Amino acid sequence: MLILPCNASAQTPQQILKEVGITPHPGQSIPLDAVFKDHSSDEISLREALDHQPAVLCLVYFDCPMLCKLSADGLVRAVSEIQEEVGDDFQVIMVSFNPADTPEKANLARQRLIQKYGRSPEGSGWYCLTGSQAEIERLTSAVGFQAHWDETIQQYAHASGLIIVSGEGVITQYLDGVNYVPRELSQAIKAAGDEKVSEKSANSFLTCYLYDPTTGRFGSAVQWTVRILGGLTIVGMLWMMIGLQRQNLSQNDSD
Repeated sequence: MLILPCNASAQTPQQILKEVGITPHPGQSIPLDAVFKDHSSDEISLREALDHQPAVLCLVYFDCPMLCKLSADGLVRAVSEIQEEVGDDFQVIMVSFNPADTPEKANLARQRLIQKYGRSPEGSGWYCLTGSQAEIERLTSAVGFQAHWDETIQQYAHASGLIIVSGEGVITQYLDGVNYVPRELSQAIKAAGDEKVSEKSANSFLTCYLYDPTTGRFGSAVQWTVRILGGLTIVGMLWMMIGLQRQNLSQNDSD
């Protein structure tokens, strides 16, 4: 998979959004010999980061204005509510898909995650990694991750989700969204520990693109998606209220 620069004049936002996402590859392996830099600028391979334990892998970039932070916060909330301990039972590995990201940015992101998690002040099991374009592409290709850099707005168009891998680097499951159900995450980690590849992997993922930091708003493509989802939610609530009212009327008539 290539993370390619985009020219806004050549492609519309809708075209770009169609080209980004995550194509699940359950059962395939990540490149364990791929080498990245950790928060201290030390080189570390994915094999060393896994250390024969299951892991939650998350692809981010540390300057993401919205979705990466939401996904990271959702992950911390979920792992804070499960019995398994980061570092003892599984690893959390966040890898930046932006080759321009630095270990300094990774360190800031890692400290924020550790502080929110609260269970292990020393940060055992928490990895925030940066790397070269070549090593990033080896990993993103293996997990089916596709993103585009838009030079005009200086942002990536990308999807968000969690990739669960076994201690030997086999992809066992994908989880979508930014708010993760603790029970589902716990089950996915246990299954990865047993080398069980799930058939229930997600196949649709939230996409982040066209966030304008000067206005605090997303571009029209994402705005319309949010509006449609909001409208469907309102319709669903109204339908439920009508159903309850009808049920109450029926009960009154029977009385």
